[in-house]
Amino acid sequence: MTDNRTVSASTICAINELRQKGYLVGLATGRGPSFSMPYMAALNLDVAVCYNGQYIFGRSGVLAEQPLPMDSLRDLIDYAQLKRRDLSFGTANDVVGSKLLHVGVKPWAYWLASRMPDFVAHLLMAGFNHIYRRIRPKTREKMLSKLNQPIYQVMMLASKKETDKLGGRFPKLSFTRSSPFAADVISRGMSKIKGIGVVAKHFGFELNQIMAFGDSENDLEMLAGVGIGVAMGNAKKRVKQRASYTTDTNNRSGIAKALRHFRLVEGDKSDCK
Repeated sequence: MTDNRTVSASTICAINELRQKGYLVGLATGRGPSFSMPYMAALNLDVAVCYNGQYIFGRSGVLAEQPLPMDSLRDLIDYAQLKRRDLSFGTANDVVGSKLLHVGVKPWAYWLASRMPDFVAHLLMAGFNHIYRRIRPKTREKMLSKLNQPIYQVMMLASKKETDKLGGRFPKLSFTRSSPFAADVISRGMSKIKGIGVVAKHFGFELNQIMAFGDSENDLEMLAGVGIGVAMGNAKKRVKQRASYTTDTNNRSGIAKALRHFRLVEGDKSDCK
């Protein structure tokens, strides 16, 4: 997606051409099904790996799902209360909880965050969190009430430094990042590449037959684990180092250009001009 959170015309045309040639095309994201379904329909995609591999569905329905362990969720809520952190809970149908974190994934928030260092983005969000928590305090009971259905991912306001330390405190959980403002919390051992492995097994192909695109820390294992891992030109240095190829940015037709480079689509069709 571009910085204004839309899919560029060149990407749409490239996807259409891939599907016409018989390729399976899917979405792998830290977001949930409610985010993915409109893109599945609009782009005619085959599969969506959601919540960093925790919830996977295709045209025929749900292929796999792994809720977070309940005891770890309770421990995480206790930690959030202690540190005064807002939480959002990803369910099969929606993301519930913090309205502040919901604001953090708005197009203008991504645009702003892409133009400032990570520590500045975190300080900004932490300031909003402090004010918001004073106005609308969250009780432990209110957060526990969100656990009346399976939870596949938790989003927690946290700096990168804090995120790196949390794995040792929660042995059943894994912490990664797709936002400058928050950590994505999933089951230990799960990741986008594990979810993609489920898709590969379901459709009968190998990981080395897959090309994947990414720009965030939660894409690291995925880019290293597939046949061709493509880093977007706007990706962090660490992501580019893990990829086998770096293309142009999300705003400059990076996906279509990489697909042309590997001769999976034709230039005159994927340009969509």
